[in-house]
Amino acid sequence: MRRAHRNAHRMLWPALAVLVGLALAMSLVMRAPPPAAPPPPAAEGQR
Repeated sequence: MRRAHRNAHRMLWPALAVLVGLALAMSLVMRAPPPAAPPPPAAEGQR
């Protein structure tokens, strides 16, 4: 393995780790919100 090849790997793996971390963070931020709970039924006769 030549020195240039080793240097490329030293830069590649941290960059890939950062990309995976960003993808995970964006998937958590951009996911759909949980479904809203239905409102409680209104009591009849109250106005």
